[in-house]
Amino acid sequence: MKNSWYKKWFSNKFYLELYQHRDEEDARWMINLLQRSISVNTKSKVLDIACGSGRHSLELARRGFDVTGFDLSEFLIKEAKKGLKESVEKDLKVRFLIKDMRYFDFKGSFDIAVNIFTSFGYFDNDEENFSVIKNASDSLKKGGYFVFDFINKNYLEKNLVPYSVNTKGKFIIKQKRRIENDFVIKDISIKKGKELLEFNEVLRLYSLKEFKKVFESYKLSIQNLYGDYSGNKFNLNKSQRLIIIAQKT
Repeated sequence: MKNSWYKKWFSNKFYLELYQHRDEEDARWMINLLQRSISVNTKSKVLDIACGSGRHSLELARRGFDVTGFDLSEFLIKEAKKGLKESVEKDLKVRFLIKDMRYFDFKGSFDIAVNIFTSFGYFDNDEENFSVIKNASDSLKKGGYFVFDFINKNYLEKNLVPYSVNTKGKFIIKQKRRIENDFVIKDISIKKGKELLEFNEVLRLYSLKEFKKVFESYKLSIQNLYGDYSGNKFNLNKSQRLIIIAQKT
């Protein structure tokens, strides 16, 4: 059930349709928070892990950062390159690569690494999931920063919406959600007339306590915790998101 769901879902145009509310303005809020929290030169090198269609990579590049974004989805990387080509800002320092986040090591090349918008927990076992954090640490210079944005497990467990229906144009999108053995599972059906497409999202949920242990083991010292993109302090029971800013020691 869980294996490789992301290859099918992230290669389909409806993924971007479903999350179109996560737009460029949303990306600006996140990068604003990053810049308020980290004292770095805007010429710094940034690694965008699981960059998707490149929203955050492009926003970082617009602010002068030298950005490398990568994703496993060839479709999303094509969309990212399309966004770069169509950008009104020219000569942005950003490149996009196709790469698996379980297997990368840029050997201390970056000042900042980011993993944003719940681009984590895709795999069945802890070793593969935590390899992403290890790889991020290995790719950072000493003193570099890792910005990590995930779901707050505590909040989700208490506020999960089990079923929802939305209409987007001629499409009807139904989503069923449940939590099983620390995985949040979302069954997605998209219907247009007689045409029916079905997808899944399966994320391994982790608590702040678990993340603290893993971050520490990979020489990442947590500096700030936020509960949303506006920069409000993280609240274990009330914050929808868990945003961690850590520094490599």
